[in-house]
This record gives sequence, structure tokens and C-alpha cells, in this order.
Amino acid sequence: MKQMIIFAAVSAFALSGPAFAEEGTKLMDDAAALACIQKKLPASSYVTNDLIPQGDNPVPDGPLASPVKLKVGLPWVLNDENAPFYNAIEQGFFRDEGIEVELVPGGPGKNHLQTLAGGAVDVAVLAGGQLVAPALTSPTPITGVKVVGSLLKGAPAMFITIDKDLQGRKLTPEDLKGRVVAGPPFTRFFPIMFDRAGIKPDEVKIVNAGPDPSVLYAGAADFYLGWVFNQPRDIEAKGYAWNGFMWRDYAFDAYTDVIIMRDEMLSDPARQDVAKRFMRATYRGTQYLLDHAEQSAETAVKYSADAPNMKKEDALFRFSRQEFLVRGEKGERLLATDEGFWDRNNAMLLQYGYMPTIKCD
Repeated sequence: MKQMIIFAAVSAFALSGPAFAEEGTKLMDDAAALACIQKKLPASSYVTNDLIPQGDNPVPDGPLASPVKLKVGLPWVLNDENAPFYNAIEQGFFRDEGIEVELVPGGPGKNHLQTLAGGAVDVAVLAGGQLVAPALTSPTPITGVKVVGSLLKGAPAMFITIDKDLQGRKLTPEDLKGRVVAGPPFTRFFPIMFDRAGIKPDEVKIVNAGPDPSVLYAGAADFYLGWVFNQPRDIEAKGYAWNGFMWRDYAFDAYTDVIIMRDEMLSDPARQDVAKRFMRATYRGTQYLLDHAEQSAETAVKYSADAPNMKKEDALFRFSRQEFLVRGEKGERLLATDEGFWDRNNAMLLQYGYMPTIKCD
């Protein structure tokens, strides 16, 4: 597919009407966008690390006198993505705290940030941190919620290809020119990368695709935007060689599998204690994943009801590829997020029209 083709802008969430600029339109420079975000929507107003335990062995003194039930809305279906929570259940970390957890699957058409705001779940885990600020600032905003942690400290998104001519060398956005690129709804943010990489609208065609890279096998696309540990696993299992480049290297980064709670969960001391206990058990489940990958993989297979064909080696593939994002690259505590990171990323979104209700001076 070397021919020149037309870029179809994907902005399914764009706001119509003359009051708003089209998503993907560059409105201001980097410095102005960051200054505006820090004034109008600083991360300190909706992000906290206060619930993340301190110390190397955060074990509770004992469980709550009366067990508390919490519903946790997951970012995707019941698969190995949710391993820290499976570990916390299987190893008794939630039980140690006096918490009973019901895992509510996510998936296509499910937005647990909305169900959290509506009270249907007590904790939401949002796949993409880049969706938080636009939700907080939409014309019908989600209010009264706070980010309390993140399982992955960066974006795992990768442009992946099995084209034989593109193997064995470093790829960049330049390699997208004249090609078909497939992806899920994250294609909403493609214009940011294209603008920053100097790619013109008529040089790439974007098509929507499901969560598997079958469009590559069918020859219907040259690149697929997936996660570095999901689609490559499928591609290798089918015997293909693959290559790619990371989204975060050329556009913006984003926390992934972000843990969010309602403000009311954090305001009352008794409920805040429950929130801290939940995060401590999740921290222990995450640490267990890093320390005991084999056992975590066995647990993931056991709990992944929506991925019945998953094998232990499949989970281990994912765990090894995501470890750098779980640990972070700057020595941060597990689950902790950085306010400056949030502000810089959200400045990028503001700069390109994804938060049109924020009016900068």
C-alpha cells in the first residue's frame, strides 16, 4: 500500500458549533498552554498520592471491624491487564484489610469514569489518563472525582507493522506517510502526533479497527496502533515478525490504567481509611506481580474469564513487556503519579483543542 491516500480526520468526540475549535487544531504554543493549564486546571486540584502507602512492606495492623464491599470498574474485560487486583484477591491482601472487592469488567461501550461519577462503582480504573482532563472540562463535565494512582507510569501505545519492507530498522512517524493506519478510538488524538512530526493531512489514511491486529494479516492496513505487550503477542503467536515505534516518543505520554475515586470517598476519615486500605492492597498486588511473575501469571489465567484461551506464557509475555511502565523510569513509588507530568500532558491536549471549555487569558 505505497500509494498516496487521503487522511480522514477522526474526531468522534469533537464538539460542534462555532464556540469551539476543531479537535486537533493547534491553538497556542507549548509555553502558553502549560501556563494556562497550571492556572485553570492544575493537577493538584484532581490528583493525589496521599493514599499510596509508604515503606517497603505496607502490611495492615489488622482488618476493619466490619468488612466493606467495594465495586471496582476495570479498564477492560477480565484478562491479564488486571493482574494486580487478581493478586490482591488471591493472596488475601484485600482480606487482610477487611475489604471485599467485586471486579466489574470494562470493555467496548463501557466508561467506568461515568459509572463512578454516577455511583455505580466505588473505584474506576481508566485505561487512558489522557481522557481525564477532557472529561473534567467537557460541556457536561464529570465532577467530584480524584486520581489516586496509576498502574502504569506511561503510555504503552505503539504503531505496529508486519510489512516485510519495514523490519529490522528504526521506524519513525515518517514511515506512516502514504500508508493506511488502523486503530481503536485513540485515533482521536492522531492529529497531535501528525502535526508535531510534520505529516500533512493528505499523507496518511486512518481507519477504525477492533482490539486485535487482524487488519494487518488481511492486508487492510499497514500499521496498527496497539499496546506494546498485547498485539505483538498475537502477532508473534501467528508467526509474523513485527516492528514499530512508541506513541509517547513522538506525541505525548499518558498514565495508563489510572485509579480514580470520588471526592466523598476521601473526605470522611472513616471512608478515607477504606480508600487507603484499598490502595495498600493494590500496591501489594502490584509488588507481588513484579516479585512473583510466574505465580501472578497462573493467577491471571485463573481469573481471566473473558480470555478463556489465555495461557501462562501469554501472561508472562505481557508482564515482561510492561515492567518498565509498572516500575517507572525515574524511581517513583509504585502507583504514584507526578503532577508535573499531568500538567505537561494536559497542556498538549489544551494546545490542540481537546479541552475547548478552558479559556486562556
